[in-house]
Amino acid sequence: MRTRSLSACAAVAGLLLLGACSGGTKAGDTAANTVDAAPAAPAAAKMPKAGLWELKTTSMGVAVPAMKVCVGETKPGDNPFVAKQAGANCTKSNVTSNGSGYDIDSECTSNGMTMTTKGSVTGDMSSAYKVEMATTMKGPNLPPAAQKETKVVIEAKYQGACPADMQPKTAG
Repeated sequence: MRTRSLSACAAVAGLLLLGACSGGTKAGDTAANTVDAAPAAPAAAKMPKAGLWELKTTSMGVAVPAMKVCVGETKPGDNPFVAKQAGANCTKSNVTSNGSGYDIDSECTSNGMTMTTKGSVTGDMSSAYKVEMATTMKGPNLPPAAQKETKVVIEAKYQGACPADMQPKTAG
């Protein structure tokens, strides 16, 4: 049961990488003065087009029901692919352009657990994009069966303008 919930956590972490649940930034917070800051995306980076996106997620080969997310406008340097991790101490948190998208490499520790994530984001960001992530969680309170790599793939397709009843979530 615990392994299943940890796999679900990894799938949710993958969804958070899209910025669907970002927490915003308080005045005065910067990557230099907060431990839970997400790395900034390269200034000229392509970001997902504002509007309604359908996300189809597969975690460890199992499809998760599709969900729709209303994405707001991003500002230069915003990063919707790596969520802020409140209370986490990240020793590595890199987003680099690779020509066809981005490579993501992070390692964060929180509550005695270390989560290492490597992945990529590809696509034109205006009609579709794909996120592929591999995450490993380790820690003394996790059973050995839970300390394995979890793979998540998210395929996003642009659906059009956000409906009036959906509020956009912005990167931050």
